[in-house]
Amino acid sequence: LVTLGIGRSAEVLNLILNSHIELSAPVIRILDAGDLPEALEADEKRLSAISMRYNGSMDGVAELIFSSAEAGKLVDCITGEESCADEGLDALRAGTLCEVGNVVINALMGAISNELDFHLTYTVPTYLEGGVETLVAEAKLAEARAVLLAKTVFSVASLRIEGEIAVFMSLASLQYLEKSLDRYIDR
Repeated sequence: LVTLGIGRSAEVLNLILNSHIELSAPVIRILDAGDLPEALEADEKRLSAISMRYNGSMDGVAELIFSSAEAGKLVDCITGEESCADEGLDALRAGTLCEVGNVVINALMGAISNELDFHLTYTVPTYLEGGVETLVAEAKLAEARAVLLAKTVFSVASLRIEGEIAVFMSLASLQYLEKSLDRYIDR
């Protein structure tokens, strides 16, 4: 289901950007929220992320995460400009990343919820920059114990840009997801 969502987001990005973007099949892990820093290999790395809350049948936060350098390369490729190598992104570049995150997160979460037949609504995406603790703090879910982490590679104009999608959820939401998957498999 994650691969289906990643594929749909690649199709939409290809149309929007009029440029061929491929997203690799993701490597998926479910882990405890406390294990996220190690999983992101983000010791002291500055990260750029797009965060969107979702609620409905499940509640939580989904984030599309890049190192700031990788985010800069992606924005440069999309806008055709250079100079994102600096730390920090201006508002236009942050907005560009928010649109990419909006497409990727909506396609991923939409594929999961549509296939598993449950409803989710989303907030407007927000841009974050900082260490992994900033990303976890943004989730603002004391009960967010589980993270579905999908690592994928964006291939844009011969560039290889790695990014991760972290879906923060409570244990109750994870259990709901597992039951929905069981029903899906039984069909």
